[in-house]
Amino acid sequence: FKSPPFNVLNKIYSKPRDLGKAEAFILDVPNWANVIAKNDKNQILLIKQFRFGTDSIELEIPGGIIEPNEQPQEAAIRELKEETGYEIKSIRQIGMVASNPAIMNNKCFTYLAEVGEKGEVAFDPNEIIVSFWADLEKVKDYIKKGKMLNAYCVLAFLWYSFEDPDFCL
Repeated sequence: FKSPPFNVLNKIYSKPRDLGKAEAFILDVPNWANVIAKNDKNQILLIKQFRFGTDSIELEIPGGIIEPNEQPQEAAIRELKEETGYEIKSIRQIGMVASNPAIMNNKCFTYLAEVGEKGEVAFDPNEIIVSFWADLEKVKDYIKKGKMLNAYCVLAFLWYSFEDPDFCL
């Protein structure tokens, strides 16, 4: 089965200890990059956007699919600019995770960035995004109260907690 943005692969694997063959179905999904963007007031840039999978508006950090031949950091910079208009002053990777190794073959790369000037957004055709700044305590509150549900985004703040010892979930 093939459908943007993923394919379903059917693979046959040899079982250990000569126990024959095993059939597996794997979701072939593009890698993902997201970015925790901070301003000079130590606030975090959050977005709200409609998500087809949950059929609702979700609270997230900027991020998206890494395009073919694009490096994860390039995707993080591009997604932040497209979704919020902000330019990046500095950026570095703070984490990487395999999405769900049992059935998926993709990874999510998380970046921490300091932002500069705001420019024009460039939404994808199906995107309507609202961005806003939130204090770190408010971000923790969103996570604790289940208002931020995207696993990639929640995990990003676990990575962030290793960078900022005062940010403890």
